Amino acid sequence: MNCLSINLRGVQNNRKSDWIRGLKTSYGVQFLAIQETKVQDSEAFVFNQFWGRAEYKIATVNSQGRPGGLACLWCPAVFRCDNLIHNRYFIVVSGNMFRSGCRVNLINVYAPNDAASRRAVWVEILGIRNSLQGLWIIMGDFNEVRNASERMNSEFIESNAEAFNQFILSAGLVEYNMGGGSFTYISDNGRKLSKLDRFLVCLGFMENWPNASVTALDREALDHRPIVLSIS
Repeated sequence: MNCLSINLRGVQNNRKSDWIRGLKTSYGVQFLAIQETKVQDSEAFVFNQFWGRAEYKIATVNSQGRPGGLACLWCPAVFRCDNLIHNRYFIVVSGNMFRSGCRVNLINVYAPNDAASRRAVWVEILGIRNSLQGLWIIMGDFNEVRNASERMNSEFIESNAEAFNQFILSAGLVEYNMGGGSFTYISDNGRKLSKLDRFLVCLGFMENWPNASVTALDREALDHRPIVLSIS
């Protein structure tokens, strides 16, 4: 099941939907995670413009005010969902992959800008990680880096990175090496670069798919680059 994750900074734009639909086709994406939809009434928004004509299932979290909002779309012929957990900053989609028979928990994350709030989100996700069985894929915009090399021309706060790394360690998560470049966020003027977007997986997932790959794609006119996890 190939996964695509992108912070779109708003979904109500036909150019964005055409672009994402094209990426979905090109990379054989069966799970799409969108951060910062900026949609306050997700039930009234037509998300199939990102997916196309094929059947899909969806889980959303409305934005609170202008910022925020999350959406997960997936192919029900590949993945059967039987449990959802909604939070302002993340969505947990749990179920079974038909081809492998594996139980998988996928989390779409849009972490807050405030460091203290981010740490609270790490604690919440860790609690869920410890309470559910199955493999784990955690993706999205974490609004945090792991070390100083993941920032350029922007402030690196070691204590925040340490808290993020401790969460990753406590949750038993690892990363595939990312191809396509070192950074996923590029500021409007192009000077500030950061790796804010990533995929984190459990050791069991990596053992099952050791040859999977993560790639940062071209960003078009956005400040975040889409990232794709290819396992099939």
